[in-house]
Amino acid sequence: MTLKDIYKKKKDFVTRQIGNELVLVPVKSNVAQMNELITMNETACFIWESIDGKNSKEDILKLLVEEFDVDKDLALRDLDLFLGKIAKL
Repeated sequence: MTLKDIYKKKKDFVTRQIGNELVLVPVKSNVAQMNELITMNETACFIWESIDGKNSKEDILKLLVEEFDVDKDLALRDLDLFLGKIAKL
């Protein structure tokens, strides 16, 4: 993954609001994979919403730093962690 890579949401994910949490549910062959749920915190939700098929990894990183007023290295670590997690599903 490079900073120039553009990310787009896969069609085989759905999000569901459960209480005050947003949950990412992978769907394979029209069946929800409940054992692979990802409960998203505020940062993960922000990243998920920023994945729009137009933003590069670098764009999302800049947005994270601005939105959460965090160090670029910490934001990159969180971004890589989330992107790695959803890529495995």
